[in-house]
Amino acid sequence: MNEYQIRYAELKKRYERSEGDADSVQALYEYKDFLEEQDRADAKWVLADVCETLELYRSAYETLRPLVRRTDKKALKRLGRLQGLLGSGDRFGLRRPQEGGKTGKRAALLAALPAFRYHPDPFKTEVFHLADSPVTCECCGKPVRIYYDGPFYAVENISCLCPECIADGSAAEKFDGAFQDECSVEDGVDCPDKLDELIHRTPGYEGWQQEYWRAHCGDYCAFAGYVGYRELKQMNIVDEVLDDPVWDSAEQRELLEGVVNGGSVQGYLFQCLHCKKYLLWIDCD
Repeated sequence: MNEYQIRYAELKKRYERSEGDADSVQALYEYKDFLEEQDRADAKWVLADVCETLELYRSAYETLRPLVRRTDKKALKRLGRLQGLLGSGDRFGLRRPQEGGKTGKRAALLAALPAFRYHPDPFKTEVFHLADSPVTCECCGKPVRIYYDGPFYAVENISCLCPECIADGSAAEKFDGAFQDECSVEDGVDCPDKLDELIHRTPGYEGWQQEYWRAHCGDYCAFAGYVGYRELKQMNIVDEVLDDPVWDSAEQRELLEGVVNGGSVQGYLFQCLHCKKYLLWIDCD
C-alpha cells in the first residue's frame, strides 16, 4: 500500500471501531481536505475511497471518473455502482461534525453567492449546482455557471434559475411563483416581510412530501440540511431535538430513532437564527 492508502486504512479502522462517532468522521473529512489538495493520481484514488466511506457518492463518482480506464473492469464496475447512486448525490452523506471545514471549492462558491438567511448553505443541501459549462437563467436570460435545482411552485415549468434572480425576488415576481408553500410554514411569525423573504427570495429544499418550514423565537429558522438519527447523535443534539413539543410522546421518540438520512423516514434539520436551538421536521416516502 502507498502512503495515502495506509493513512486511509488507519482512519477507516478508527471509524469502524467507534461506530462512526463524531471524532472519527471529522478525521475522515480532514483527510478528504488534504487529499483534495494533492495532484497525484494515487491520492485521487484514495480520495474516492474516503468520499465513498463518508457516503458522498456524487463526489466519489466525480473523483473516480477521470481516473478509470476502459481496460480496468474492476474500476469500471465500481464506477457503474457509484453512477447508480448519483440520485442520492452528497446530500445524504455523513455530516461534517465541525462546520469550520468549509474550505476550498465550496467556500469559494459560497463567497460568490448572495446571502440567504433562511438557507445559508445551498451547495451542501444540493439545491445549487455548478454546471460544467454555462447555462441560461430563464429569468434574467444571462449565462451562469451556478444554477438552482430545487422546488419552485409556478404555472410554468422552470428548470434553471440563477442565485441572483432568487435573492432579489425577480424569479418569483416574473413567474408568479414561490419556493415554499406559504401554508406549510410553522406558526409564530407575525412579520409579513419575513414570510415574503422565505417564500419568494429563499431557495427551497427537497422533501419526500410537502416541505414544511420550522419557526422559533418569532422568526423562521435556517434550513441546516438532511439528517437521520445517526447524524443527530454525531452532532450531540439528540436531547436538544427531543426538547421540543413535537416530540411529546414515547411513540414519537421511538420514531426519531428510526429516522435514516436518505431512507423512508427522512429528517430535515433547522436551526433558530436567534437562540441557535436545533429543531427537526420529518416525513415519509
